[in-house]
Amino acid sequence: MAILQKVVRQALCNPWLHAAMRDGQGFDTKGVRMSGKHHMLAVAGIFLVTGAIGILSAIVLLAFGHSPNIVGSASSVAYVIGGYYFLKGSRPAKIFLTVMAALAALLEAVIGILMLSDGQLPIGLFIMLLAVLTGYCFHALQLSKALKAEFDRRSETYRLEKGKAAQRYYDELEQGGSGE
Repeated sequence: MAILQKVVRQALCNPWLHAAMRDGQGFDTKGVRMSGKHHMLAVAGIFLVTGAIGILSAIVLLAFGHSPNIVGSASSVAYVIGGYYFLKGSRPAKIFLTVMAALAALLEAVIGILMLSDGQLPIGLFIMLLAVLTGYCFHALQLSKALKAEFDRRSETYRLEKGKAAQRYYDELEQGGSGE
């Protein structure tokens, strides 16, 4: 076990892998954390890819004359929309993704365990991997302070942009109404 830990530590400390680090310092495995931006990109990426795969599978089924599961297709579209608006800083999107991550992680874990116990090792392990990924999403959405800080920053920017766009719209309406 100690040899494995040493090999992993040496692989993580490889200066060639981290040549672009600030000040040319080596990689320190203690205290290394993902930034809020990276958590947001990871969570949104997982949901965007999951949604895109669901949408593509529905399109393929339609192309071959089969009817796709409407709930799966709708949730895939919702994943893509939720991931997009989450990156912009939308609070309803964050709540939606948090609920979906919790439900998906639980459901995928149960299905994965049942498949593993049934002897279907490859697909069971794949579904358990999906459960771990969605579990990470839930953890990041609920517990990551870095993600919360980045999300709050983006949320404020999103609200300001939305307010400015609404003000421009009302100004245009007012100018258009007074010009008649």
